[in-house]
Order: sequence, then structure tokens, then C-alpha cells
Amino acid sequence: MRILLFKKAMKNKRFLILVIFLILNFLPQIFVLLSQPDNLLNWYRTDDAFYYFKTAQNIAEGNGITFDGLAPTNGFHPLWMLVCVPVFALAKYDLILPLRGIAAIQILLNAASGYLLYLIFSEKISKTIAWAVAIFWMFFPPIHEITTKLGLETGLNAFMLIAFVYSLTKLSWSRSNEIHTREIFWVGLCGTGALLSRLDNIFLLIMVGVWLVFHGKKISNISQIDFLLILFSATASFFFRLNSNKNIFDYLPFLYFLIGFSLVIKPSMLCFFRGYEFDKEKTVIRYLINIIIAVSISSGLIFLFLFTSHNILHVLQGFPRSAVLIDWVLSIFLIGGHHLYQQKRDLVRGSEEEDLSLKTNWRIWVGRTLDYFSPISLTLIIYLTINSCYAGTAMPVSGQIKRWWGTLPNTVYGQPIRTFAGVIKELFDPSRERGPFWLLTQPLDFSVSKLKIFLGYSQTKNELTHIFVVGIVWIIFLYLVYFKKVKHYEKFKKYASSIAMLPLFTGALFHAMSYKSTGYLHAKGWYWIGEMILIVLFLGILLAIFSDMIEKRVLGKKFVSILTFIACGALWGAFSVSILQQFPLNGQVPIEYNLDGEVQFIKSQTEPGDVIGMTGGGLTAYFVPDRTILNLDGLINSADYFRKLKEGETTEYLVENNVKYIYGEELILLDSDPYRWIFTDTLTVLEKGPFFSLYTYQPIMTP
Repeated sequence: MRILLFKKAMKNKRFLILVIFLILNFLPQIFVLLSQPDNLLNWYRTDDAFYYFKTAQNIAEGNGITFDGLAPTNGFHPLWMLVCVPVFALAKYDLILPLRGIAAIQILLNAASGYLLYLIFSEKISKTIAWAVAIFWMFFPPIHEITTKLGLETGLNAFMLIAFVYSLTKLSWSRSNEIHTREIFWVGLCGTGALLSRLDNIFLLIMVGVWLVFHGKKISNISQIDFLLILFSATASFFFRLNSNKNIFDYLPFLYFLIGFSLVIKPSMLCFFRGYEFDKEKTVIRYLINIIIAVSISSGLIFLFLFTSHNILHVLQGFPRSAVLIDWVLSIFLIGGHHLYQQKRDLVRGSEEEDLSLKTNWRIWVGRTLDYFSPISLTLIIYLTINSCYAGTAMPVSGQIKRWWGTLPNTVYGQPIRTFAGVIKELFDPSRERGPFWLLTQPLDFSVSKLKIFLGYSQTKNELTHIFVVGIVWIIFLYLVYFKKVKHYEKFKKYASSIAMLPLFTGALFHAMSYKSTGYLHAKGWYWIGEMILIVLFLGILLAIFSDMIEKRVLGKKFVSILTFIACGALWGAFSVSILQQFPLNGQVPIEYNLDGEVQFIKSQTEPGDVIGMTGGGLTAYFVPDRTILNLDGLINSADYFRKLKEGETTEYLVENNVKYIYGEELILLDSDPYRWIFTDTLTVLEKGPFFSLYTYQPIMTP
């Protein structure tokens, strides 16, 4: 009876905390929902959100899955579109009403994400720190601007990823490392939601899946480090070999094949040669020989597969053979060094030997694999099939285009990273747009700037001096982290393992590298939600360990609670004041975007039914519904448009769709690839608008 009453009390307490989070979110942000239309648009800080909104409106009105009404598109993430469609069914009555609805949904998702973070930390780590982590996530302005204010899939993505982590913390492992099918299948379903909220979450899902399958064995964690070393080795060998090649990204399929084969073959060979098994009787030399043999056979098989793919099957365009050799050398040093370290550590700690034989473990491993990966794989197959059928391409066209931009010689969207050093540097970039781990690197970069002032180097432009100061800051930071980890190793290990920190980190690094090492251009700050969650979890663990140290002192627990309450209250108060300043009820704030001016300009210069080409055009398309806006960059256009853009047949596409006007910036249209190929000598300025110029389009048709 007492147990039942306790459970009921806990449920009531959790519900009360959820209500508190909802109140804390909606109390200041209700002014956003009630603000004037012009002011409400300041909430939506990117044109990309209106790609969703216009497409959702077309779907709701029965026009098909299309942005412009002319061609099908799949340049969006499906789960957020599913949320948007019923909301934008209201757009036929009022264009502003759905925008209020979406803002309310995003605020609700922010509260729900904070609540799940609270549950993760309160159940597994610390109830006091749970409040700090949740409040920080919900109301720290740089995070809030990305997860809640953009109108994109970011809030839903954050919620689904945090729900996925929460589902991992609920797994009940037994002593024999068995697991209930229903529990692990539920984790797979949560992973499916994360996949549909953003498809690039697949890296994180795969790494967590491998960790989950082998959970209870040391191979579960050791293999994660191996995956990172394999990624590092393959990527480094690719860039070292093709560093001076201007067409380096024409060889991307080779890199994908190399990484894919390596991730499968190398761990398999290591397992076959017992590289993941601790054996007290095996000498270091014998162990190292086994690792070298495993890596060498792996490299030989990889070379054979690549050779077959290139020379026989002709599915691989380029095959830089020496890259495989470089990868082999790097792998021996990296993987060999890692496994020797693990072997030595096991000897020092007196670890027990483990049975990793298939005969003993195959039922458990296969069962977990099917339970976890079945819903994710089935959903992905269905999604890709539907995409292929209606859109003509399995993967979203937007991602394909942004990688294609990286092959263009002169584009306004930037230049790709062509060196391995550049890739590493980008990973540590402190800016929110470019840096995947900005939530950690930005404060460290701030420390660097302050230390340079203190040392008298603030005016120095010397690169070596800057590297020296950066090195000092990072060494201090890593030492403090290492000191806490070593001094409180068991506690850190317990906390990190309970929320699957290692596979989350591995997945995040794979995710970041998929953008930084593949020539992808125009990556946005909202791509890094997974990395942000990872850093918040990591910092929360460090804060929990620090608070545990304080709580052991006299009145320490009260002090931590009071300090946490004050910090959370101060952060929420500052956030609330900021929101009230940005969205006062009287609407007396600067209008960031003169929408009315642009709408009136378009209407005054064109006729209803006219087709207007724009690079972007989401906002314009939504608020000028009686004109057709054709997206020229292709991010929310069709696979057919992208194909013709690559093959130089864009003029034909524009003529077929009766494009009369082009609305955009001269620099982009006439001085940047690929638009200058299309519009040189075909545009005549009609009128200068509030932001861009309107051109009449007079194509030159080649016979």
C-alpha cells in the first residue's frame, strides 16, 4: 500500500513539475502569440521556415507535396511537415493565424524537452542539477533562438532526440544482460521519431544501436572508440592523398565506400582475431601481432572490394589506391595503440575475461539487433521508397544540392574545406553557424580572447601566438575535465553510462564530419541540435560531480539548492525581460523585415498568376499567394530541376514553367555560380524593390 502511495505521489510531483515548466515557458512567451503581425514575423528568423509553411499549405489545400505548385519536392524533414500540414490548413482563412499556432507548438516542445531533461537527470544523476540543466536548456537565449524561434524542425528534433535518450535511460538490464523485447523495441520507436525529425540523426542512431547490441560487454565501449579512429584514419587518408587535387570532391564516393567498408570489416576482423577479448596469458607482442594481422587483412579486403567496385562493376568513379595504403598505416598505429592501452588497463585493474563467442551470444545480439533496428530500418525504407515514387529521388534534394555547391568554382555560398587540417579546425569553430560544438568552443574562445588581453597579445596578428594561447586554454580545460574524471572516475563512469554518453559522442562526431569533410556548403546553426544536447548532458554531469563535492560539506546540500534556485530564477528572469522587450503588446519595436513593402512591390509590378523565380522565396511565396514563386536555388524544388541545373538545361525548365520575372540580388544572379550561367544576358532590370531588384526574364534559346 505504501509503495502504491509513493508511486502516486511521484506521478503527481512529476505532473506538477511539467505544469511548472509549461507556465515558465508560456508566461513570458504568451506575448509572442498575441503580438502584432509585423512583430510576430520577428519570431521567424529564417526564410527556410516558410519553405515548410508554403509546402504545408499546398498539401493541406490538396495541391500535392509541392512548394510552387509546379513540381513535387522533398526538400524537408517529414515529421515537422506532418505537424505543419494541419496547422496551415488554417491559412486559407488567415495567413497569420497558423504562424501563431506554430509558435505555440514550438513553445510547448521547448517545455517538453526541458521536462524530459529534468527526468533524465533527476532519475539518473541529481534532482538538484536536473533543475539547472532543464532551465538552462529552455531559457538560455542562444539555445532558445535555435530550438524555438526559427519555425523549423529544430524544436521537434530536440524533443525527439531527448526522448530517445530518455528511453535509453529506462532500459532495465538484468544480470545476464538480457533485455525485454518491448523495452528495446520502444527505444527503436523513439529512434524512428528522431530519424523522421531529421534524417541526419541516422549516425547517432546507428552508433547507439551498436552500443546497445553489445551492452554488458567491454566491446560495447571499445568498439565506439574504434569507430572514431576508423573515421579519423579514412578521412585523413582521403585528404592526405587528394589534398592538391582541385576536383577532390569528385572522389567522394570513394570516401563513402572506404569508410563504409572499414566500419564493417575492421571491427569484424578484430573480433575474429580476438582483439576485443582480454586474455591474461597473452603477451603484449602476441596481442599486437594479432591486431596488425587483423588490420592488414581488413585493408586487403577493402582494397579488393574497392578495386572490384571501380574496375569491374564500374560503380566507383575514382580509386586513389595509395589512400588505402595510408589508411592501413594510420589504422595500425591508431587501432593498435588503442587496443594495447585497453589491454594494459585491463591487466592493471585485474579485469575478468569475457566470452565473445557467437555460440554463446548470438541469440542475445541478434534479438537486440532486430528489436532496435527493425522499426528504424523499416521506416527508412518506406520513406525512401515514397520519396523515389513521388519526388524522383530517394534522398532530400536540398542536401544533394548543398553538396553539389561544393563542386562549383565561384559560388556565393562559400568554399568547401579541402584539407584535413581545415576539417579539424571547423570542428572547433566557435561560431553558432559553423561550429558543431559551439556551446563548448564559444566560451573557450572567449577565454582565449581574455587571456590574450591579459598577456598583452590582443593586438598581435601572429598565428603562432594565437595557437599558443588557444593551446593553453584547452590544456587547462582538458586537465580540469581529466582531473574530475580521474578523481571521481566511478561516479563519472556511472553517470555517463546511464545516459549513453559515449555512443552519443561517437554519433555526434560522425554527424559533424558528414558535413565538414564532404564539401557540404551553407550548413546552418540548426544542424547541430544533437551536438548541443550532448554538450548539455556532459556539462550537467560535470556540474553534478562538482555539486556532490560541495554537498559533502556542512550545509552543503542547502547551499547547492539555494544557489541552483537563484541561478535558475536569474536566467528565467533575464529571458523573460528579453522576450518582453522583443515582443511588447504595443508592438513598438523596430520591424526587422518590411514585408508589406515587398508584398506591395511584387503586386504592383506583376500580375496574378505570374511565375517569378527567386533564390529562396519562402516568405514571399507564403504572403503573395496569387503569384507563383519558383525556387531557383533548388532547395525546395524538384529532382528534375536539380538534374537540369547540373546539366545546363535550366533555361528549358524555366521556359516550360512560364517564368516571366526574376527577383533577386544582382551579385547572386549575375556573379555567382550556378546562376550566372543561366541569367547572363537574359535579365533586364524592371524596378528596384525594397530589398532586391525585379528583372524581366528573356531567355536565349539554343536550337
